[in-house]
Amino acid sequence: MESDDDCPCGLPLHYQDPKIEAFMRKLVARLGPTIVLTARGRSFEVSRHYIALHGIKAAELAVLGFPEVFHRS
Repeated sequence: MESDDDCPCGLPLHYQDPKIEAFMRKLVARLGPTIVLTARGRSFEVSRHYIALHGIKAAELAVLGFPEVFHRS
């Protein structure tokens, strides 16, 4: 997983607005750096910073390189 100062896209965090960056850093500190997103029957552990900086499309989850999460029933 990336450091606190890196975006999964390979760049350092690149927020344009310092207020949004401060908000996201607090959110990540409180809730953790990732969130599990499920689409089309598959779940992936996705970086909160990536979502904030780039957005996310369900159709792209499988090809972005985020780890797939398998749930036990």
